[in-house]
Amino acid sequence: MDENKEVLDGELVEENEEAAEQEQQEPSELEQMQALNAALINKLQQVTADYENFRNRNEKEKTHMYDRGIMNFAEALLPIIDNFALATKNADPNDGFVKGVLMIQNQLAHMFEAIGMKSIPAVGETFDINLHSAVSHVKDDTKGEQEIVEELQKGYIYKDAVVRHAVVVVAN
Repeated sequence: MDENKEVLDGELVEENEEAAEQEQQEPSELEQMQALNAALINKLQQVTADYENFRNRNEKEKTHMYDRGIMNFAEALLPIIDNFALATKNADPNDGFVKGVLMIQNQLAHMFEAIGMKSIPAVGETFDINLHSAVSHVKDDTKGEQEIVEELQKGYIYKDAVVRHAVVVVAN
């Protein structure tokens, strides 16, 4: 009986050793859950970062489309504004009809200001190829080098983008 017990004890010892080796080789249920938890947290962080990038990109695209729409609308109105300026350039400001045209011209100018459209300063400024388009040069000793002496067509800028360059005459 003692021999059986020893054999049994030997088998028990071997079984316990095998079970311990299996436990060491196979991760425990807790370790498996911790690994799964870490993987899910990593995936959640990736999805959150992707969503944030998508949201930021979408906001930039929406802003760009809005700005482009404003610029396109302003470009369509520019010939009308130019025609009002031509109509009132040499007209009598005391004439009732001219006063009405000037009022409409002022309303358009205020609307442009309200949407953020600004006119490009020209006469008296130094010529800047990014803002101005020179159509001729004149010799004038009273003016500085590359100074704009006449504005033929008003230029406009929206935020940092030129909608239309100012058409100018530059002194040499």
